[in-house]
Amino acid sequence: MRIRLPVRRLWDELRRRHVVRVVIYYAVFAWVVIQVGDVLLDAFGLDHLLRFLVAGVMAALPLVLALSWMFDITPTGVERTAPLASAAPEPFEAPSGSLAVLPFANLSRDPDNEYFSDGLAEEIRNQLACAPGLKVAARSSSVVFKGRTEDAREIGRRLNVAAILEGGVRKQADAVRISLQLVNTSDGYQVWSENYERRLEDIFRLQRDVAAAVTDIVAPLSGSAPAAVPGAAPHGFEAYNLYLRGRHYFHKRTETSLRRAVEYFEQAIGLDSDYALAHSGLSDAWILLSSRYYGNLPAEATVSKALPSARRAIDLAPALAEAHASLGLVWENKGDLEAAGQSLRQALQLNPRYTMALVWYGLVLVKQGHFREAAQRNLEALQLDPLSPIINVNVGFDALRRGDTGRAKSSFAAAVEIDPDFPVSHYGLARAHALVREFDTALREIGEAIRCAPGRAFYHAQRSLILLQTGDIETAARSVEEACDLSPDNPFDADLVVAHYMARGDPEALARIANGETGRRYNACQRAQALVALDNHEDARRLYETTTLNREQELMDLITDDWVWRLPHVINLAHLRMTAGDPRGAEELEQLLVDLDNIAQQGVSNPLARYWAASASLLLGRSSEARNLLSEARAVGWNHEWWEHLDWNLDGPSDH
Repeated sequence: MRIRLPVRRLWDELRRRHVVRVVIYYAVFAWVVIQVGDVLLDAFGLDHLLRFLVAGVMAALPLVLALSWMFDITPTGVERTAPLASAAPEPFEAPSGSLAVLPFANLSRDPDNEYFSDGLAEEIRNQLACAPGLKVAARSSSVVFKGRTEDAREIGRRLNVAAILEGGVRKQADAVRISLQLVNTSDGYQVWSENYERRLEDIFRLQRDVAAAVTDIVAPLSGSAPAAVPGAAPHGFEAYNLYLRGRHYFHKRTETSLRRAVEYFEQAIGLDSDYALAHSGLSDAWILLSSRYYGNLPAEATVSKALPSARRAIDLAPALAEAHASLGLVWENKGDLEAAGQSLRQALQLNPRYTMALVWYGLVLVKQGHFREAAQRNLEALQLDPLSPIINVNVGFDALRRGDTGRAKSSFAAAVEIDPDFPVSHYGLARAHALVREFDTALREIGEAIRCAPGRAFYHAQRSLILLQTGDIETAARSVEEACDLSPDNPFDADLVVAHYMARGDPEALARIANGETGRRYNACQRAQALVALDNHEDARRLYETTTLNREQELMDLITDDWVWRLPHVINLAHLRMTAGDPRGAEELEQLLVDLDNIAQQGVSNPLARYWAASASLLLGRSSEARNLLSEARAVGWNHEWWEHLDWNLDGPSDH
């Protein structure tokens, strides 16, 4: 690159601060004011004042220049422009052939076209990511800089890239015009720029042209152009346009936006039934609407809708990484972890930099009990996409699982800083603060999660759990009722609902649950717990015996953080069998202790797991060991004295 002279540096800085553009606008404005003033003053016989008007317009120019130098008008309002001196970060060395595609500015008159400019940037990014030799920053990290004015060097440092591609899109009638520039992040100077204008029906050729041109500049030694995935592209612009709208709402990750995404993906498929990416997007949107993620739908219902779409996407484009990742997520929610892992590994083989495949593979590994490997996958995803809220959140939950509350808080706080309206970040902070008895802060953070996602029952139930730890049973009851109203059959808070009636001392409600006489669906184990609370141990044992309790699954549910609260069904059944003289009870408790110890040996620090170990040890008559385990549980965050008063297992072996 040629050496830049000081004059050129000044010129570039004037352009960065939009001073040149403001001078042009002001010149036009001043000319109009003087012309109109000349006519009006002459009409009133005040033409001798014209020189004062001209002088005033000229005198205002320095003020206008100063304001344009100091401030920018952005989509979020007027912001102070970062000065050149403060914007210069420490030197860094980014990987060769690395770049980020920033969201393109919407230059159309219609603000609703923002989805189009964002989507076009994402599609160009995806094509560049397919070029061998290029390292392309993930979408969620790049999108953090949407509408902001950070210096290119600061963006490069934060994303660890050597170049950034930025630009603006003007969509009008049946044409699109895109202005692009590639900026070197080592010095902040432009190395390439180009304007493209195409008819909308040529949008896919435009994407390929841009991707090929940028590849030639950034990685001239790679010798490869971006490779299109066979079967992934649509047959027409309208289907593509609807797909972009769907992805726009999908990325917002709220229940309302995901439902809109479903509508747009379905419309795109209606126009082009062979559009693989639209089928993949539809599958992902349905899954994320389940009660495990951002909605209130039962997991089975979302799986039944998502599975055909994921399979169709693979049939249409077998080499599309997104399609295999979609299928993997479906299998994970269906409980087929082996198939889920296989599909997600296939997705990563096709595109090792597809971060959502890494994230979803991490979920599978956690459910398989491979906690360390899951944490490593999440760290790999964080390296690829350091400004992704969900990846920072997952790293935070990994830290919580290890008992590293400080690291967890930092990760959750980073996610909040990136996107203050992402509810999972606030939920993570609430969990972390509750573990160290900072209940006021925990309640504030879960309140923020509810603000961001008021319709999600899971967060209302979590608020109830925190309130129970503070001893505020009545307020907790109101939160439970809100959760039940929002999602009457949500399985992830059903155990807490039973525990809530126990805490309130409501035998009538417990009897209705035990007899299956409520509007909410309770499984046999939850009904049996209600019978235990009513001291009807014989009927409780018979009810537990009607179902197959999978100890390994119960433990996985305990430590994978999906559930609000877990009732000790395995321990209850063992206790009931011991009471009935059945030797299987003691055997099951012995095996449970072995399993819990194995989990602890993997570095998992779970307060409820330690508490279960204390309960099992006490039932086996090992009082001293039980006391030690209960102390360990409290040391790592067991703050549920409310439950200790209700748990019949802490009374020791029963003889009635």
